Amino acid sequence: MMNSATRRTRFRVSVACGIALLFSSVSAARADLLVLAANPTVWLFDDHTGTLMNRFEGIGGIGGPETLEGISIGPDGNVYVTGNTLGWGDVYRFTRNGQFMGRFATDLPGGGRMTHLVLPGNLTFGPDGNCYVLGGSSLPGAVDDRILRYNLDGTFMGYFVTNVNARDLNFGRDGQLYVADANRGIVRYDGKTGAYRDTFVPIGAVGLPDVEHFIFGPDGNLYICTWSSNAVARYDGNSGQFTDYFVTPGSGGLDRPRALAFGLDGDLYVISYSYNSWGLGAIIRYDGRTGAFLNVMANYASLSQSQKFALINVHGLLFLPPLPQLQINPAGDAVEISWPSSSSARNWTLSKQRSLEATNQWTVVTNTPVLVGTNYVVTDQRDGIAAFYRLEQR
Repeated sequence: MMNSATRRTRFRVSVACGIALLFSSVSAARADLLVLAANPTVWLFDDHTGTLMNRFEGIGGIGGPETLEGISIGPDGNVYVTGNTLGWGDVYRFTRNGQFMGRFATDLPGGGRMTHLVLPGNLTFGPDGNCYVLGGSSLPGAVDDRILRYNLDGTFMGYFVTNVNARDLNFGRDGQLYVADANRGIVRYDGKTGAYRDTFVPIGAVGLPDVEHFIFGPDGNLYICTWSSNAVARYDGNSGQFTDYFVTPGSGGLDRPRALAFGLDGDLYVISYSYNSWGLGAIIRYDGRTGAFLNVMANYASLSQSQKFALINVHGLLFLPPLPQLQINPAGDAVEISWPSSSSARNWTLSKQRSLEATNQWTVVTNTPVLVGTNYVVTDQRDGIAAFYRLEQR
């Protein structure tokens, strides 16, 4: 879990009302970058500098999994991670600051809510707010051939799709579920019923000798890691037609790409399973408009000995959306602190402390936020003592 000293460097402070200080969330141009390593750890990188800042902790405290397989952010703003122990599956939940919240859904013998999830892969959340997880059928010798659906409280809702050999899954802008099937390519299923619709991009199509991981970009187009081509192929998001190699084969030293994501800066970040044939991983950044190589954001050689696992056998890459921004205004004998009433902001409470010493505890402001216009507003009475404010995840 991230310590307070590390987190403190990522906030900006401004003076308001003469007696109160605003301790704000990170700016809109910054977001944490999470890298999912199979060793198993979730590592947090600074998305601007590539500096490895910390790691999520807590899984090991419950006799954690052998490997971590998938990562996603839920509609509640929490981070969800799949893992397996000897094939039996778990979905773990963290706050975005790295605090371990326990198992969301689990299938460990004798210790879980359900016994359906084995050999889990990646996961995503649908427009309905439910969690969709790639999983196998049975042990031993299972393959990833089912997509399981869970309610946000962890209740198993049934098998949404069966008979797939899936590597990845995402919902498109059209509300349909897209699945990277190792045998068929990018296959599309009805987002409400799970019924097969069509093969959107077939294996063997131009630019698609294989499929590992895919995303829809800000432009609505489909971007696919092609393992054997050492490239990122781009396809029209409406028709599925090949457009180009957005990242040309081997550009910037790309070797067997494993995961990709667009950052808040609009650029494309790709995990290279090896880097320049060293057999060591890297995070490589490409121009989000042209696909041109920009720089190696982080690589195995740049990390300390204890951190090198962060880029070995990476299974996922996730940019967390920016935190809601606090605003502070004078209100007579009080100050009003407000933040946008977006879906993610609803899951945060306002806390304050008197100084930024690491030993000080944050105290939750007790009055309930009131919805005013498009903002949640909390009023804190002035007492003449400077205070720092921040949002904390519930």
